[in-house]
Amino acid sequence: MKAAYIERYGQEQLTLGQLPKPNITSAKQVLVKVLKASVNPVDLKIQSGKLRPLLHFSMPLILGNDYVGIVEDIGADVKSVEIGQLVFGRISKKQIGTFCEYLVDEENNLATVLSALTLQEAAGLPLVGLTAYQALFEKMKAKSGQSILIHAGAGGVGSLLIQLAKMQGLTVITTASQRNHAWLYSLGADQVIDYHKSDFTEVYPPVDYVFDTIGQETLLRSFKVIKPGGKVVSVSGLPDEKFAKGYGLNIIWQKLFKLGSYKIRKASQKAKADYEFLFMHPDRKQLEKLGKLVADKKLEVRLDKGFDFDDLQAACDYVATVTITQSGSDLDVKLILDVSTHIENVSLFDIIKDIVDEKLDISTLDSINIYVVKPGDNLWKIAKKYKTSVEKIVKTNNIENPDVINVGEKILIIR
Repeated sequence: MKAAYIERYGQEQLTLGQLPKPNITSAKQVLVKVLKASVNPVDLKIQSGKLRPLLHFSMPLILGNDYVGIVEDIGADVKSVEIGQLVFGRISKKQIGTFCEYLVDEENNLATVLSALTLQEAAGLPLVGLTAYQALFEKMKAKSGQSILIHAGAGGVGSLLIQLAKMQGLTVITTASQRNHAWLYSLGADQVIDYHKSDFTEVYPPVDYVFDTIGQETLLRSFKVIKPGGKVVSVSGLPDEKFAKGYGLNIIWQKLFKLGSYKIRKASQKAKADYEFLFMHPDRKQLEKLGKLVADKKLEVRLDKGFDFDDLQAACDYVATVTITQSGSDLDVKLILDVSTHIENVSLFDIIKDIVDEKLDISTLDSINIYVVKPGDNLWKIAKKYKTSVEKIVKTNNIENPDVINVGEKILIIR
């Protein structure tokens, strides 16, 4: 089948080629012939390798996260869809890939497309819609009469969250450039602030919730406008220890995320508010609700341009550099910078210190392993296994004599 994929992280140009057509391997899976897929900034993050600590994929890796298509085959236990039906979904995070002719997904990740939805709406809704829905109802548990500040309201997620929040009866404040103000007011925003001219920490009264899509200083300053007992939810901030535990990351990553999110934790404590990192998950029932809202014209999905499959690289380049995309933020120009962090001759203490000081992007630390020494092992053999150097292992673990390691000894491997 035709597919767009990468063969290594950091590959700058997608490979357009032929890969084997996937097959159903379990009773709850669905084979879909893809009609349309959307391109999102997260696709570029995955391509660059920035999400490797959270997502582990094999190569070659087909990119793409949401899609619309026709069911071609179903597993024995699939009940919610039938062969020939039009479906849309956010593909499983276990093995993504929608930039292709065929895909296999789990039944619980997809839903049938209502006749009132266009193919473009169905392809563009899943990722941004589920992110907005889960922020409001799972993380915030927002109720009527409360208030929310949404950063970058003209983006794909922000614009949907504005609409969902108004349906829920919240007072909605958002940030956007002047050119998008009229549109955001038409979506239901109560107050729109031009971030070019105004500081949101001086303008806004305290709110119950903040939704952050920007991270860094914007995230930290958001705690200045949150009510005591409120909550800041971010898709761009650093995950914390709570998230790492819930996501099943090992103890090393839990501690690194705890240290890396130190400034966020201190800002949260000072504001007497909570912080949660949101890593959206597929959900069929939520997708059905969102689809019906769009079909009933109660929810507007903002779409931008259409591209043919053979022009997919141009679509990715467009997402990397242009303001408004299906999941974009309201910035004049969005640039993806390739800044590589090389870890050489540093101790674990140095790494932790750099994370806390925000000198090191934790997303580059995908290869942190604890190796238990086995009979017959030596450091040269271990270094070869993990494609690192003996010198790095010695430095990281403060090993005095590289010729002497003990069976059962735990060695920290960092690449």
